[in-house]
Amino acid sequence: MIDLKKLGIGAASAVMLIAGATAASAQSTTVPLATWGGANHIGVRHFVPALEAAIEEAQPNNIELQHFPGGQLAQDRDMPVGIPTGQVKLGWITVNGWTGTVPDTKIMDAPTSLTMAEFNEVVDREDGLLSVLQTKFEEKNSVLLGLADLGPPAVVSKERIATPADFQGKKVRVFSEGQAAAITAFGGSPVTIPFADVYSAMQYGTVDAAIIGFQGVDSQRMYEVAEHVLVPASFLGTTMMGWAANKSWLDGLPEGDRTVLVDAVDRASHENRTAIVEEIDQLTAQYRERGMEVTILSPDMPEFAEWRETTAPLLTQMLETLSPEVARLFQPGE
Repeated sequence: MIDLKKLGIGAASAVMLIAGATAASAQSTTVPLATWGGANHIGVRHFVPALEAAIEEAQPNNIELQHFPGGQLAQDRDMPVGIPTGQVKLGWITVNGWTGTVPDTKIMDAPTSLTMAEFNEVVDREDGLLSVLQTKFEEKNSVLLGLADLGPPAVVSKERIATPADFQGKKVRVFSEGQAAAITAFGGSPVTIPFADVYSAMQYGTVDAAIIGFQGVDSQRMYEVAEHVLVPASFLGTTMMGWAANKSWLDGLPEGDRTVLVDAVDRASHENRTAIVEEIDQLTAQYRERGMEVTILSPDMPEFAEWRETTAPLLTQMLETLSPEVARLFQPGE
């Protein structure tokens, strides 16, 4: 035993040393979560509290979650570079925006014809999309921890659109290459317009229709400038959100805390999916109350077969550009 008196250390100092050593041994693991966009977005207002609760319930652990909202650490467009380089340790991402970093994420823009429930089944299978994309992300020094589908984009228009043929001759706002290819194939003219300008573009007739997120119909007050909303299953792709971490940073966490964090993100992402579906139902009712005709395409509707037939060549072309591991998950009839 060390004689503190011989070292010239008094009782008070000894207590401070012991306390400091104890504090050091129990030092917390700081997890900085970077999000962007509005605080009311369901990927922020629902997911972050769900993650905090999941971490809190996994005791004992030393994780201290620090949330940096509103793009304080990085905007969505920054994540494909910020996360692999470690500038962002853990971030909320739009998976569709990673096509330049992880080419297989282009599947989110493919006309797969799947409903949200069917797409989530493909995501969660043991050999499914999440598992495959996790391997692809790790090759870029990133770890994909969870996915949550915001659902197919919506088509807002003044005239009713129900089938691909209805796009003939129309100018349509798009926000992805896959959508542009589809509108062109349908005989329409794709137009790229920033999200913030969609309202005025519809108001003044710059476009005849606009493809936006279903939630964006509310945030952009599209019910003031359009009478119709179509949600065409995933024939115009789907908007997949996710949570990704820098691999080197995650691997460097204490094993117990790393396990808690990975499990907590997985749990919160699944809870977020449920909340998204509930929100879609609520928004559908709100849009109808505001006088909009809302059509949600489903396999039992006669228009569904026309969409599938028209987009089949586009799906074939898209699958040929993807890895065999992803393509096999979305082959017609699988």
